[in-house]
Amino acid sequence: MLKVNKEQEPDFLLQYKKKYNPKSWKDYNKDNIRNKIKENILVLEQEEYCPYCEKRIYTNDDGHIEHIKPRDFFPKEFQSYHNIIVSCNEKNSCGIYKKNNYDDKLINPVIDNPKKYFYYSIANGKIVPKNNDENSKEYMKANYTINILNLNSYELREARKALIDILEVYRENYEEYDEYLQFFLNDGHNFPSLIKQYMKL
Repeated sequence: MLKVNKEQEPDFLLQYKKKYNPKSWKDYNKDNIRNKIKENILVLEQEEYCPYCEKRIYTNDDGHIEHIKPRDFFPKEFQSYHNIIVSCNEKNSCGIYKKNNYDDKLINPVIDNPKKYFYYSIANGKIVPKNNDENSKEYMKANYTINILNLNSYELREARKALIDILEVYRENYEEYDEYLQFFLNDGHNFPSLIKQYMKL
């Protein structure tokens, strides 16, 4: 998972609210507003990554606006700018998989710093809690978040394992190993937290 550093609510969104006075999310249907929101968040706040799984979201069509606190259960939060991020469109993980599920144990990438809660297993590509005390608050939050977002789906595990295999080849065969890993980061490769973790090995 990645931290999302929210900017101030953009002027175009404030103007939209003033002009149309939306009463529900269904009212965000004019002036191409949803695409404008997605593009703004993706480029300025998320560096084109899904904060949940860390895969790149290359176009607006590859992601959707995700209400961290579901609008069905938190109607006052439906247009709170700090409650929306852009999640990928993977059906077996992330925002689509989460649906309307929510609990305070969810690690909120806008509020919490995910790197305090997780690391990646180099052996199998799984994301796992940093704190292995099952009674600790940190473990419970990490475990809940992994399950509710299905961050260890088969697809995500296999993609991480494939990246680990590539990184391992570089580590075993090239003296300029750190430079190659930095290139992966600079190139916007999927799973930047995993790459950064690997750089410390």
